[in-house]
Amino acid sequence: MILAAGGATKLYPLTYSLPKPLVPVLNMPVIEHIVELLAKHGFDEIMINLHYLHRLITDQLGDGSRFGVKIHYSYEPELLGTAGGVKNVASFFKETFLVIGADDLTDLDLTTMLEFHHEKRSLATVAVVPLQTTSDVGVLELDENKRVTWYLEKPEPERSRAGNWGNTGVYFFEPSIFQHIPGKSAYDFGKNLFPELVRQRLPFYGYQVNEFFWMDIGTHLNYRQAHWQLLEGRSGMRLQGEEVKPHIWVAEGATISPQAYLRPPVLVGPGARVEAKAEINGPVVLGANTVVKEGAKVRRSVVWDHCTLGAGSSLDDCLVGSGCILQSGRSFTKIVIASGARLAGEQRESSD
Repeated sequence: MILAAGGATKLYPLTYSLPKPLVPVLNMPVIEHIVELLAKHGFDEIMINLHYLHRLITDQLGDGSRFGVKIHYSYEPELLGTAGGVKNVASFFKETFLVIGADDLTDLDLTTMLEFHHEKRSLATVAVVPLQTTSDVGVLELDENKRVTWYLEKPEPERSRAGNWGNTGVYFFEPSIFQHIPGKSAYDFGKNLFPELVRQRLPFYGYQVNEFFWMDIGTHLNYRQAHWQLLEGRSGMRLQGEEVKPHIWVAEGATISPQAYLRPPVLVGPGARVEAKAEINGPVVLGANTVVKEGAKVRRSVVWDHCTLGAGSSLDDCLVGSGCILQSGRSFTKIVIASGARLAGEQRESSD
């Protein structure tokens, strides 16, 4: 099951008109990366719960046939929480099953994790990473057998010191887990279920992983950082395009002037155009059909599809939504621009 019903407020204004699961990563919706990972590891039946702008997601993914899977949907008029959303479709799960968040971008070896889950005869298994931050992930402690002995969801820094592993949001469960999730009410894995499993000393294990890619792209900082790491080759995740030069990928239909300057890593989307004397200083991602006019400069930025960067304009450390138009000669630094914006004013800079 892919959890895709949550809000997207931390990615505003990029998600004013786009649900978080459809936010592009390397010019492909993040949820499509997840579906491809599931298909790669043999999952062929996928349930997705939906809420915010749900029809956009169903229109994008359809029945899943183009990925070689069958996708089912569960619409939640009112949010049920992470565990409550899974409990709501409990009849779908007849055997060991996986739960993953729609914003958990990863190349985790799910097959090996499943083997660990079965080997431990675990009721619940969570993939964990060495703890780097304590403010936005669940924190846990494991014993020598990898059993979870302590769990606290997103603790204050002074309370996080008891644990040294962070929750990735990737879980395996046995169907009997539903005996421990109440129905008809909002209920969360991290806030409610996992501490209760520890309290009852039920078989709850942590699958320790170090050499893999994982990033929750649910904030502006994480979203940008995920792109930088992926462009640097820290994952085997697919990039759409031909690597025309080391760490410069150009997708089908894109055109780059011989007089343009590209400094890797750069991904140029399908149908995009980079005109003469434009400068692209990576890491940069340009979306499909985006046009970088003559003399424009782009540095350390992610630009979505169908944008136009006017002649002589510049972007530095920015996130730009779809269909934006930046007037010629204007500069923008460290800002997030909502889709459809027409920026023709004075120079813009933000410390956000």
